[in-house]
Amino acid sequence: MAMKFSNTQTLKALISHHIALIDRFNSDSFEEFALLFLKMDDYDNMEIKKSIQIIFRDSDIIFEEAQNYIILLPKTNWNGAIELLNGLQGFLNQTLQDSIVTYPDDGEDAQTLLTEFTKVVHRAYEIDLHL
Repeated sequence: MAMKFSNTQTLKALISHHIALIDRFNSDSFEEFALLFLKMDDYDNMEIKKSIQIIFRDSDIIFEEAQNYIILLPKTNWNGAIELLNGLQGFLNQTLQDSIVTYPDDGEDAQTLLTEFTKVVHRAYEIDLHL
């Protein structure tokens, strides 16, 4: 089961740390990661929320933000994140809007990536994240 956190400062620190590790240990392989926003405040059913936490890999980290989720998906590119999003849409039987950013395509440092992420989430859901 993926780990779950609720502090946005922890999210920022973890993204910065993850980027630093990629920069330090980058060899011939290039590592990417994705941030995915799941709007879950429409779901009152706790079983659905618990099931979503179980679906993710142990290496994925789930942050709860105002009843919604921000998920850090290590070693996951845009296509992998879309595949996961499509799987969740099938599981929830609901279409979710595209709310994904990837490192380094959408930002080469934590602040730029998080700024782009907040813009993507605002466009998709009109939610203002304070990251």
